[in-house]
Amino acid sequence: MPNYYANLMLDVSRGVVHGYSSVNKFGRSTNVDSGVATDIWDRANATNDQAVWLAPTAARVHAIVSASASDASAGVGARTLRVYGLKTWSSLESYEDITLNGTTPVNTVNSYVIIHRMQVLTWGASGPNVGLITATAATDSTVTAQIGAGNGQTLMAIYGIPSGVTAFMTGFYGSILRANLGATSVAADMTLMYNPRPDVVTTKFVVKHTIGLNSGGASPMRHEYAPMNKFTGPGIIKLRSTGGSDNLDVSAGFDLILTEDAKL
Repeated sequence: MPNYYANLMLDVSRGVVHGYSSVNKFGRSTNVDSGVATDIWDRANATNDQAVWLAPTAARVHAIVSASASDASAGVGARTLRVYGLKTWSSLESYEDITLNGTTPVNTVNSYVIIHRMQVLTWGASGPNVGLITATAATDSTVTAQIGAGNGQTLMAIYGIPSGVTAFMTGFYGSILRANLGATSVAADMTLMYNPRPDVVTTKFVVKHTIGLNSGGASPMRHEYAPMNKFTGPGIIKLRSTGGSDNLDVSAGFDLILTEDAKL
């Protein structure tokens, strides 16, 4: 990598390049099955078994709740967390902090068309979080984001871009985790997908790139973009995997540089 490029990436990450910011999105799905298109996010696991992530159908208040009473303001688990998302498809990313109340839901102050990250901020002796923490959209009753027990933050390779913002993707990557495979070699496909009109319909995506993964010597794999791949908001970027075998544990993510269009 040329020094000038590395220095630019460092300066963007440091926040010293006016009008530019960086995003590193990563996720993990622990239940990618043969022939089943599975989004890379926390809820694609053997227990919840939700392969396809769903955004709210409109801006919704979300109920934040843990499966454990220990995740509460004075508990030994998670005490507060931060929710990141878009209140509308024409507003910049915003966040709010939530004080948890164990198994009693706490509503967000704001309504969100997408929540694409949650992160535990403070916790007790058994933190970062004892139980599964979910964000469920009012009316739709869909889980927009969740934090697995003990993870401390969402693991979702999904990101919403508002109108007026352009995302330049430097690359994306994926791998099949080997912990439960032994010497067995398995394969999966990884697909980069984009919804260019989430303000009209949230469920329709186009394919932007596909790579193959193998748990042998070829995993992990990364695709670099030169020039960078450009995504103009509003839009949703996500990664999806389809297994060649059942019960695959797939990790993936992508890297973005963001700028407001007026500052291009």
